[in-house]
Amino acid sequence: MLKDIEKHYTFVDLNGEKLDVAGRKGTDQHKKVYEDFSFDFTSIILISAERGEDTRKCVESIFDHTPEPFEIIISDVGSSEDTKTILTELKGSNSNIHVICNTSSTGTTGQRNQGIHVSKGGLLVFMDNDVLALPRWLESLKKVILNDEKIGAVGAKLLKPDGLSVYYCGAHAVTLEKDGKIYGIGLDKGKELSELRKDDPIAQVEGEVPWYSTTTLLLRRDAVYKCGGFDDIRGGKGIFIANEDKDLSLALRKEGFKIWYCPQAETIHNHDYSKIDRGDKYHKAYRLRMDQIEKDTLYFMRKWDITYLLEELPHEDNTKKLVDDKLTPATLDLSSLPYSDDLVTLK
Repeated sequence: MLKDIEKHYTFVDLNGEKLDVAGRKGTDQHKKVYEDFSFDFTSIILISAERGEDTRKCVESIFDHTPEPFEIIISDVGSSEDTKTILTELKGSNSNIHVICNTSSTGTTGQRNQGIHVSKGGLLVFMDNDVLALPRWLESLKKVILNDEKIGAVGAKLLKPDGLSVYYCGAHAVTLEKDGKIYGIGLDKGKELSELRKDDPIAQVEGEVPWYSTTTLLLRRDAVYKCGGFDDIRGGKGIFIANEDKDLSLALRKEGFKIWYCPQAETIHNHDYSKIDRGDKYHKAYRLRMDQIEKDTLYFMRKWDITYLLEELPHEDNTKKLVDDKLTPATLDLSSLPYSDDLVTLK
């Protein structure tokens, strides 16, 4: 969490020198200086875990398609020298890029909490480093969040690499809720939601969602601090890499904030598990750590007293049920009673 964060992490730059977090001022791509966490200034927080060329392409797309004032905070997990060389080049060419160096990964939650702490924007963006920004992405997100102070987070429509098909949109995020209690949360990408085009009417519906992915998510800084930030690993408890987006969304909701989906904002998520080498260094070390994912999932579900982790995909149903403190496969028909009455999705 963000409380006492400097007691839990070191904050050093590419040269191994301590970052002056308190004394640093926010500076945008035009070298304009911002103070007092202005909503005019956005901090975009990325995690670097190898994949240096992906990070370079992500950063270049942000500069190409973001006229609004911004800075980029990159938290590196202790990547190879090749990746650090790319980070050095990016920082050397842009005064509004700042890099936090770690000797090893502190998890998706820890890296993002580090980025929040170093950042100077009144608005924060969490973005995966395999994302490509598209025109007006930030303008569209900012328009939503600045129009209603109760909206704590707003997410973009995520497109597949072809730029035409939907990877993720508001209609995919669902919960099961009864009498004010959430007992199921996750994805519904089955049936008519499985193969959406970006201009499909379902993908174009804007509104409140029960939770949303942090792949491209804009948040109010005050909302993030009010809910405590990400629930990172402290004393052997917390979340390392999995379900951190659901956990953050529920924490925001608990504090009275709304989560929103904005279809006018679009980014490309350059991610396709059907085409990756699951044995490569990145996925073995950082993403496909199934033992850690299960630990994170159990912690998350126990924390919020959730029974079902929903994951209905086009090709399979990976829904899990928590039974006797163990995750077991489960099949739910969300279109049938009693679940249809309890299903909460895009409003």
